[in-house]
Amino acid sequence: MKICVIHVNCEELSEKYTKVISTNFDRVKRADTEIVHKYVAHLRRATDTVFALPILLNKIDVVQRIVEAEAEGADGVMVACSGDPGVIEGRTLVDFPVVGPMEAGLHLAATYGKKIGIVTTADPSWSEYCGTIAETCGLAGRIAGVERISIPSAKAFTEGFETPGPVREAIILAARKLIADGANTIVLGSAGLSVMASATDLAEVPGTGIPVFDVLSVGLKMTELKIDLQRAFHVPSASRIGMYERLEDADRGRIARLFALPWAPPRPARP
Repeated sequence: MKICVIHVNCEELSEKYTKVISTNFDRVKRADTEIVHKYVAHLRRATDTVFALPILLNKIDVVQRIVEAEAEGADGVMVACSGDPGVIEGRTLVDFPVVGPMEAGLHLAATYGKKIGIVTTADPSWSEYCGTIAETCGLAGRIAGVERISIPSAKAFTEGFETPGPVREAIILAARKLIADGANTIVLGSAGLSVMASATDLAEVPGTGIPVFDVLSVGLKMTELKIDLQRAFHVPSASRIGMYERLEDADRGRIARLFALPWAPPRPARP
């Protein structure tokens, strides 16, 4: 199967990040899974991804890449950001699985323990956004809390990719605070933190037996699962009644013209 991973920063900014994430994915993907990477065209600063306006604007780029991936023959996509930008919108346009890693990570964590703790970046705006995603996923009642690491994002996501040890320890410290508040499973509400955790083999809060979930790796596996279900049993890529109702191709083209969006022509509907 062919999975497209869509990054929320431009390619030149994501080079080091892509190398680390690819190493992690090679550890968990199936032997027959091919991974291709796509990048947005505009956003060039990782710290912009924690603010509401850049998130909104970036969704347009992400959705364009989702449409392109289907047209180019991918079997599914995962958006490589724990904010799941463009996932809801993308599901209304295409007929293959579109996976948000945070949604996948939270739901998987809920099968490991009753109370979920979310460890995220030092940015207050992003920690609040993590709580909002939990509400959207219907899991607000299962959240023990959201805890930010102490290292500023500008440092964590630059020096951290070269020397991830301090970030790893900051994750553990934040996780222990959540455990004290009742968490018995930990989700990393940050793609960057997820990458560094798996790169340093952090999958358990040391000495506790409490799992730590790298949402990107969970998201990749969820994408494989959804593709398998669609292939084997023709399970729809998303429910077409409700939030993910399919936008008809004519309407999709009309909207694209209204907003001058360079979307690729639709791929024929899947059986």
